[in-house]
Amino acid sequence: MNDAAERSPSAAGPWPPAGATPARPDDLYALLAARGYQYGPAFQGLRAAWRRGEEIFADITLDSAVGAAAASYLLHPALFDGALHGALLPAEGRQDGLLLPFIWRGVRMRRSGARDVRLHMAPSGDNAVSLTLTDTDGREVASVRSLAFRPVTAEQLDREGQGGTLLRVAWNQVRVSPDDAVKEAHWAFLGTDHLGVTGTLKSAGRQPGIYPSLRALDAGLRDGDAVPDVVAVSCTDETAEARAATQRALVLVQEWLDDERLQDARLVFVTQGAAAARTGEDVPDLAGAAVWGLVRAAQSEHPGRFHLVDVDDVESSGGALVSGVEAGEPQLAVRDGGLSRPRLVRCTPGTSTRRPGTGGTVLVTGGLGALGALVARHLVRRHGVRRLVLLGRRGPATPGAAELTAELAELGAEVRVVACDAADRAALAEVLASVPDRHPLTTVVHAAGVVDDGTVSELTPRKVERVLRPKLNAALNLHELTHCELILFSSVSGLIGSAGQAAYAAANTFLDALAHRRRAIGLPGVSLAWGLWEDGMGADLGTADLARMRRGGLAPLSAAQGLALLDAALSRTEPALAPLRLDDGALRDGGGALPEMFRDLAAPAPGGAPAAGRPTEAEALRERLAKLPEAERDDAVLEFVRAQVAAVLGHQAPGGVDPGREFREIGLDSLTNLELNRRLAVATGLRLPITLSFDYPSPAELAGHLARRLA
Repeated sequence: MNDAAERSPSAAGPWPPAGATPARPDDLYALLAARGYQYGPAFQGLRAAWRRGEEIFADITLDSAVGAAAASYLLHPALFDGALHGALLPAEGRQDGLLLPFIWRGVRMRRSGARDVRLHMAPSGDNAVSLTLTDTDGREVASVRSLAFRPVTAEQLDREGQGGTLLRVAWNQVRVSPDDAVKEAHWAFLGTDHLGVTGTLKSAGRQPGIYPSLRALDAGLRDGDAVPDVVAVSCTDETAEARAATQRALVLVQEWLDDERLQDARLVFVTQGAAAARTGEDVPDLAGAAVWGLVRAAQSEHPGRFHLVDVDDVESSGGALVSGVEAGEPQLAVRDGGLSRPRLVRCTPGTSTRRPGTGGTVLVTGGLGALGALVARHLVRRHGVRRLVLLGRRGPATPGAAELTAELAELGAEVRVVACDAADRAALAEVLASVPDRHPLTTVVHAAGVVDDGTVSELTPRKVERVLRPKLNAALNLHELTHCELILFSSVSGLIGSAGQAAYAAANTFLDALAHRRRAIGLPGVSLAWGLWEDGMGADLGTADLARMRRGGLAPLSAAQGLALLDAALSRTEPALAPLRLDDGALRDGGGALPEMFRDLAAPAPGGAPAAGRPTEAEALRERLAKLPEAERDDAVLEFVRAQVAAVLGHQAPGGVDPGREFREIGLDSLTNLELNRRLAVATGLRLPITLSFDYPSPAELAGHLARRLA
């Protein structure tokens, strides 16, 4: 057939065709994500679209990262899938469900290897369309006589265990421009220099003041020493034990925050071997890894006050360390003199078909808790496990233990419930020795854990110990006493540094590091940094707490979603993964409440890049106030403050916030006070003290203070 015969009437003439009006799909993928469609960058190929009545015309282009592979396909999957997105344009505003391709008729291929196509789509019946794809010359590439779509609700997908996301930590290269750094920042070093940081700072052109302790720094400041811009401390000590290192770091963070003279200074924790910044990298400094978790929480509660840097070769790290910190990067790894920062990225289920516990015994710590019981049922029902040992501190006396045992027995499993604290090495060793040789231990699931929330300033050594012991000590015992597959139930709090969970974050970052360490020495294991489960700790959270988590990008996982993600995680080979349910609305907004780790998950701005010249939130507020008559500005600032308080408390409207009542009476606690402070700082562009809501204890008083500073 000649080219003329292959030309589509709609594409052979002017493009777009006469009478077609722009459909503006700039934010299409953000809209689709909010409705339940998740497309990675390679599949976001719809570049422009037009409507003419019920017809759709569009340009679809392969992402440059995958375009080179187009020649290997009759029609690249990402290109074909991008064409189907045109069917979603007429339903942008529809919230009643998802449309999934269902029945195909009359599919025809004409040309192969296309990287760019033009789409003509027209209705061909109820929930059905016809498609014609052409190249830029109007020659047909492919066509579909009829494609029927099937509506499905998000709830229907959730019932099948969908809705969660499997993520991993990727360390992305950071290039720091000289213009990004604070020129000649005044550095100091605090404590014992285990790593030789002072020497590497000097090699980078900084002459740090050296202080053996905070007390020595205090004495120096009293004697007239200049307040340093940046203070570094070495966290790596080969003799350090994780609990002691975490407690020492906590004391340092608390004393740092208590010294008002240091409120504009930054404290840098330098480690070596505490983070796996490369594929397959070992994490020998488990104590330093725990410190990373604690400091991440401190960063969330007090933005801009703390930094984390993990180095490989200290002598060659000085320039990168200095430039990265002075540019304001909160978390960095220095490898071969280059900088990288951690981000969570999506990954798909793998290809492994391994089944936990095949042919042997599975032990579950915390096996009588909410999550442990869910996992035990899943192992029996889905994976055919027939021998289980469930550990709990109260053992058979745990409420519901007898019912769970009976339920699992009816499913064909032999279950033994044991009273054992896995953090007690001798007691755990006794349990492990009791597993019969004829049914050896093949898998351990470490699901035990305790939460004792509180801001980093409120934490006590006893609270830290209470949280670390069941997670950290028990995991270390299991690691040292077993050689089978070890599945560690960690938490995303260790990755994102959840505010109010510094001790819990430290314990879980230790678990993630332990999985890397275990793999490095040839033992099987994986750490899963779970998001919130509805049936776990999420059951105890109030409306305000859940709303705060959603603003931070996290939504609760249902049991079905969590268990589906467990199977997906076990099909991959990474030593550490993060199974979560993300809040697409928060990611789409990309607000200041998002953790640093989520920044690459946030939906791109319309057009794929930030709009040039768009004012910041603080600039927009100042412009709005400047346009008001002076007599109306105070009322406008008060309404602004009430709106921020309402958002923090999860209220629907600011009208529910009494401007005259004190914040403690309204319901703000230490965590919500911190969040309010952060929101106000971002929205006003002002540097605000952490005592703001105590210094001005009602919305009216706080608004008056802000109005004066914004004038």
